[in-house]
Amino acid sequence: MATLASQKCFRTKGQTTCGHHKRRTLEFYCEKCQELVCPKCFSSIHKGHLVCELSEITFQKKQDIKNFIDRIELKDLIQIGKCTTSTDTILEENNSNFEKLSQELIIQTEKLKQDLDMLTAKTLSIYHKMREDNAKIIQKYKEDLEMYDKQLKQQIQECKTVLQRGSHIEIYDTECEIDTLIHLPVQPVLGTASFTPNKHPQHHLELTLGEVIISSQILTLTDQCRSLSTSDDKGQSSTGQRPEGKKAMTRNKLLSETKVVEEWESPCYISSICPTTDGQAWTSKYSNKLTLLDRKGKVIQKVTHKVEVKDISLSPTIHRLWVCDKENNILELVTGRLCLGTRARLTRRFRTNEEPRCICVTASNHVIVGDGQTHFQIYHTRSDGAHYNG
Repeated sequence: MATLASQKCFRTKGQTTCGHHKRRTLEFYCEKCQELVCPKCFSSIHKGHLVCELSEITFQKKQDIKNFIDRIELKDLIQIGKCTTSTDTILEENNSNFEKLSQELIIQTEKLKQDLDMLTAKTLSIYHKMREDNAKIIQKYKEDLEMYDKQLKQQIQECKTVLQRGSHIEIYDTECEIDTLIHLPVQPVLGTASFTPNKHPQHHLELTLGEVIISSQILTLTDQCRSLSTSDDKGQSSTGQRPEGKKAMTRNKLLSETKVVEEWESPCYISSICPTTDGQAWTSKYSNKLTLLDRKGKVIQKVTHKVEVKDISLSPTIHRLWVCDKENNILELVTGRLCLGTRARLTRRFRTNEEPRCICVTASNHVIVGDGQTHFQIYHTRSDGAHYNG
């Protein structure tokens, strides 16, 4: 009986039978425990408690419901109507504001396009001039080679003639002139140019375009209209206050039933999990491995780190995975792999003074690192990973 009494039984809305004594109807109300009970509960769970029939508290319950209806109709519904009317003005201001922002963005974009076109034309002009200059040098070099070829052939012919019919003096003079008369043209040095495309221009484009600040003003305004007061004119709680001499009763909110939408068995142990925007999830388990799983638990990718990973967190803005490890390193997963130091495909973002046990990345690009006890530190980062300041 002690075990039965220690168990708290929750019932769902509309349930008429006792959770402890099956098939027993809930006909009474326990004022001490403030819950519905059946007759058998008198001698077990609610033995010695002050109990009354359910019908005895129905009158007050009805009155509470009527008060709720009056409060909603006389105050909350009126406030909702005012908010509904104001939404037309808010909508017009919203449209006007974003139309203005859109025009400013388009004007800035067109200006940048013109500047980029001018820069492109200027660079192309330099390329064109260098190409023409190099073409002239190459053509001159070709002409010199042709002249050298002609002179060599003429000299060879003269040498053959001297060998056949020349005197001793002519042979001597011809041999002395062999290496002095004609020289091979020197190959010219051409002007060169190179172009290295920016493989990660996103951050530079954002800086060039201008600063975009997005606030939560609209959400705040919506919440203001939505959070209607539920208190009466005298500032009393929605639970109400009973007249003096009557015992107040606390409203019990009935639990709604839940159900599992989808489940699967993971092929690896999981201590931390971070869902991605495409329905996948990064997982870790106090080891040097990170695993990317799909919606069915299938392994999409594995990343092996050199030391034990303590915790992971996904950035809500750039959707990159952040990791803290046993050696006080805070790392960022770039192009699907951890980045640390100068090792291939690895880059460390910064280090912490204490060993990190947990990590969280906020929407404002702050990395919050905890030591597993009572201390934590907040680090500010830039979305492109350029600076990391503690």
